[in-house]
Amino acid sequence: MSRFAVEVLPEAEQELREAFLWYFDRSPIAAYAFRSLVVSAIDALAHDADMWPINEDGFRYHVLSRFPYTVWYDLHGDSVTILAIAHQHRRPRYWKARGT
Repeated sequence: MSRFAVEVLPEAEQELREAFLWYFDRSPIAAYAFRSLVVSAIDALAHDADMWPINEDGFRYHVLSRFPYTVWYDLHGDSVTILAIAHQHRRPRYWKARGT
């Protein structure tokens, strides 16, 4: 049973899709590895959403290993909202307006 309800914003789903396709054009193996890491991180949030750090603005995040992406999320009570699957070197904090 999950401890937290997880919602992925459509914008974050789109970011995952775009990054997956970018990697797939270069290496299907890398693309599937990337997607697997993101899905594993999101799945982990359903059980222990407060395990990853919180930034100065109150948003939590998980830095992916092997890929320059961060999963940004908002945690309120037992509800998790995935705000972004953001590249670490492009458009910093563009996703902040998505937070509650």
